[in-house]
Amino acid sequence: MTELPTRYAPADIVKIAMDCENLDALAAPLEFASTADDPWMVNAGILAIGHAARRFKAYPASLKDTLWARIHDFPQAEQLRPACLAAQEDIRHFKAKPV
Repeated sequence: MTELPTRYAPADIVKIAMDCENLDALAAPLEFASTADDPWMVNAGILAIGHAARRFKAYPASLKDTLWARIHDFPQAEQLRPACLAAQEDIRHFKAKPV
């Protein structure tokens, strides 16, 4: 069995979202992003939600809600907002279902 990393860089999370074979593979990276104190880690989680919506026509609803709420924890909230809007548009466009 492959051991999953316990730490991720923002680029790791986006790469996993682009390359993973199923939505379950995103759970640990998104959980990590949702608790990070780094706004760019939260941004990576938001981008990963958009990729999940495109690839799997589904997204983890509770982690999406947590990541969206977290942007307000940072002074860069306005810089993070476009990523949220883009991911939300992917969810809408690809008719992704919350799971």
